[in-house]
Amino acid sequence: MSAPPQAAVALAWAVIGPPLVIFAATRARRGQIPLHVTLMTVSIVIEVLVVIGFSFLMAPSPRRPALVALPFFKIHLTFAVTTLVGIAWQLASRATPRLRWLHRHTGPYVVLTWSLALITGIYNYVFLYLMGSR
Repeated sequence: MSAPPQAAVALAWAVIGPPLVIFAATRARRGQIPLHVTLMTVSIVIEVLVVIGFSFLMAPSPRRPALVALPFFKIHLTFAVTTLVGIAWQLASRATPRLRWLHRHTGPYVVLTWSLALITGIYNYVFLYLMGSR
């Protein structure tokens, strides 16, 4: 099995990401806001880099057309796009004083879709690189 470095990094992020994002999201108590902001910002940067790595820098696997045809991939893609929109919403709601009260209420849903996107992304790795080597 040979996987490009971007795929290995994406797999590592998919395994480490959900617990880290959940931990970061729960650090928003009084006095822990700087830790929350730092952890969430690092998570966002990693997420965006993984998306860029997969979308623009990595040559498509020969099995990619077969993966794209699967309904599970479409589910993953829906979670991934929803996550990026959710991240944008969270950043905007935090930066806009009028929307700040919504930040706390919508955050758990963004974290949930983010975690589901990462977990369903593991299947993509397995399909492209592990099942393809058999």
